[in-house]
Amino acid sequence: MILVRRLLLCAILLAPYALVAQSPVEQACAAFDQAIERMDLRTAKATLTGLQSPASNAYDVLYRMARLHVLLGNDERNEQQQLALYEKALDYGNRAIAANAKGMGGYVYRAAANGKIALFKGIFSVADVVARVRDDASQAIRLNNDTPKMLAAAHYILGRAHLNLAKKPKLFRSPLGLGWGSIDEAFRNLKRARELRPGFIMFELEYANCLAEMDDDNGAIAHARTIAGMRNQEPGDPQRKQDALELIKDLE
Repeated sequence: MILVRRLLLCAILLAPYALVAQSPVEQACAAFDQAIERMDLRTAKATLTGLQSPASNAYDVLYRMARLHVLLGNDERNEQQQLALYEKALDYGNRAIAANAKGMGGYVYRAAANGKIALFKGIFSVADVVARVRDDASQAIRLNNDTPKMLAAAHYILGRAHLNLAKKPKLFRSPLGLGWGSIDEAFRNLKRARELRPGFIMFELEYANCLAEMDDDNGAIAHARTIAGMRNQEPGDPQRKQDALELIKDLE
């Protein structure tokens, strides 16, 4: 009887730990997210590429693989290899959406991949790709069923698409099917991204660029100056801080 009671007590005490036990996919995704915040792309890649099927085909893994390959492409200096990495990110985004069409992650990082491909090829030569960026980011915003960080990323991508288009006169863009780009939409979406994830350098820099495009030079300079004191949170942030300094120089 005493033994039975002891076993029951042990079961009760250990129950909370059983509930929080992570699956291999959850463990890998958590390790990936932590590695990205440390700006350690090599470790981030290793946490996911070591997974075997079916874990490697899980939705949460696939959209992170899309994100990873966008980041790897950003770091790549060989142009052919860079484009290949962005195209691989696009493939992972497609696979993530096929695995879960109701999840935001696939749309967000497919939009990110297509955005990089469009910038690589020239946004005014690939209007269909730019439209897919808009459509995927908008779909992610409509779903709005993930974290505030994911929603912030969707607003950022949509805002950046509008901003890049708005840099050219609408008269030039309209015949290409890109007349939808709007500086007002750029501002609205970038502002929302900042609200959802304050202090994230990528969003803050693009918001400053948007202010500059709106001819608010003083606002852009003041905002860009705040970026230097922000914590690096993603690969590329040190360079973004340099870009903020360059923006200040250009506007002063």
